[in-house]
Amino acid sequence: MRRQAGITLVELLVTLAVIGIMVGVVFPGFRGLMDRNSLATTANAMVLAVSYARSEALRGGGFVCVRHRGTWGQGWQVVNSCGVAGSEVVVRVFEPIPDALTLTASGSITELRFNNQGLLQDGSPRNFTLCLPGDSGVRINVAATGRPNTDGLDAAACPGGS
Repeated sequence: MRRQAGITLVELLVTLAVIGIMVGVVFPGFRGLMDRNSLATTANAMVLAVSYARSEALRGGGFVCVRHRGTWGQGWQVVNSCGVAGSEVVVRVFEPIPDALTLTASGSITELRFNNQGLLQDGSPRNFTLCLPGDSGVRINVAATGRPNTDGLDAAACPGGS
């Protein structure tokens, strides 16, 4: 009698069951990983915007702003010659943050304005809190000198979540 090559239906069903269990165990952890990656990417985008605006102010000799687009969560933009009627030019636009994240600014900041020395125009340090509610977050600090830095936040500083 000749032996047939291949797999049986039982072997196929067992393999599919094992794959299904693995996906069920791994997928929730993968979602958290993706959310934390979005947190890091968004924090880096804000630091990039601040650094870029500061360098543009130093290079161009005029006021340059990082300004929100409705709210900070809806994105932000870098604007040359900000505050000068008729000569404002949007030089870079940043997309809205992912739905899983929250971004709040200290006080009621609508823009960060840098002067030709790269300093914040009003001379007051500012900060933003970017959170993955119920998990972790990042505080983005902008010193009066215009330099940004970040600090990690734990779940207690980012309450909420599901």
